[in-house]
Amino acid sequence: MTSAVLVDIQDEVTCPICLELLTEPLSIDCGHSFCQACITANSKDSVPGQEGQSRCPVCQTSYWLENLRPNRHLANIAERLREEDGKLICWLCERSQEHRGHHTFLMEEIAQEYQEKFQESLKKLRQEQQEAEKLTAIIREKRTSWKNQMEPERHRIQKQFDQLRSILDKEQQRQLKKLEEEERKGLNIIAEAEVELVQQSQSLRELISDLERRCQGSVTDLLQDVSDVAKRSEFWTLKKPEALPTKLKSMFRAPDLKKMLRVFRELTDVQSYWVDVTLNPHTANLNLVLSKNRRQVRFVGAQLSGSHLEEHYGCGVLGSRHFSSGKHYWEVDVAKKTDWILGVCSDSVGPAFSFNQFANSRHIYSRYQPQSGYWVIGLHHKHEYRAYEESSTSLLLSMTVPPRRVGVFLDYDAGTVSFYNVTNHGFPIYTFSKYYFPTTLCPYFNPCNCVFPMTLRRPSS
Repeated sequence: MTSAVLVDIQDEVTCPICLELLTEPLSIDCGHSFCQACITANSKDSVPGQEGQSRCPVCQTSYWLENLRPNRHLANIAERLREEDGKLICWLCERSQEHRGHHTFLMEEIAQEYQEKFQESLKKLRQEQQEAEKLTAIIREKRTSWKNQMEPERHRIQKQFDQLRSILDKEQQRQLKKLEEEERKGLNIIAEAEVELVQQSQSLRELISDLERRCQGSVTDLLQDVSDVAKRSEFWTLKKPEALPTKLKSMFRAPDLKKMLRVFRELTDVQSYWVDVTLNPHTANLNLVLSKNRRQVRFVGAQLSGSHLEEHYGCGVLGSRHFSSGKHYWEVDVAKKTDWILGVCSDSVGPAFSFNQFANSRHIYSRYQPQSGYWVIGLHHKHEYRAYEESSTSLLLSMTVPPRRVGVFLDYDAGTVSFYNVTNHGFPIYTFSKYYFPTTLCPYFNPCNCVFPMTLRRPSS
């Protein structure tokens, strides 16, 4: 086969659109053939006004899409030409009828060309390999990191639900104990009434028996101690038992679990910002003693009362941390204390102040106000829980469960200071909101005129 003939054949099996050997060729009515993908894409541009009809890209003859037909003959020729391309042959085969007219090159020439191409490809592929190895290492690291996150989170979830179950178990035991106590009291009342009724019945039987004996006996028996017997008979009255228990004083109502979960979740959320706060010994006066680990403060001054009590409400101590942005949480143990004040204060105010500085105030607690640089709550006289807002008097707080541990959450940027009753599963106590903090803030602790200590808890303790 001559070179010219081969070229002609190659032209016949070349797609006029992509200029490559035909792939799955389709022929149209005018006789031209195209790759299936090429002519299908061309057919999307239909003749205006004639839906489904297109024009041949070569001769512009109209054709219908449904008239396209596969051309197996051209497909076979194109496939054969693909097989011939790139074959290694010897010099005898080059002169054979099969390869006559084919373009051939010396292997050394082609080898050099492909050597350069392959070297370039190797360089690129090695870079890709290095990148793949890096990505593999990253993926392994991510997998390890991801797995490492799971176990602590799994443990945290289990712990939190264990706490919730513990809360419910304790509440169940408390309610059952309360019911048992009410049952015991009711049964005691009933038992006492029963004993009293037995005694009365015995006395009544004896009196009836005495009267029957007198009526059936002699005149002498009838009249013996007649006055006493007559009085007893006339005035004897059955004493009915006082109110017997018929209905439970209070029926148990299950707690609002959704509210409990919401409160517990809120406490858990703020506890994620727990910071390790200790006491600053340089801010404590002589009436206060700090523990060696600086987590506990105790009042050791003289026990005063009356107007002198005001002097002790200035005996506070600051925390070691200073906050000028962000979210921060800490917890304080106030168990057994009858008086305390805690929260945050401006570091420019300091832990204590002179009594004379507030001598004109109408109330000893009026000094603890946001306008004075304090955002605090406190307990006084064992039962009065108060929040010190901007007013001459403090706000009395209702506390269903006295807090033995109080959580403090400062959101500096939001301008809020919130307090939580950790003892009561994290129920909110009070929130100072929408304040602008002009300076750096410090945790504030005041044990007041009470010898029991205030103790800062370690994170998650």
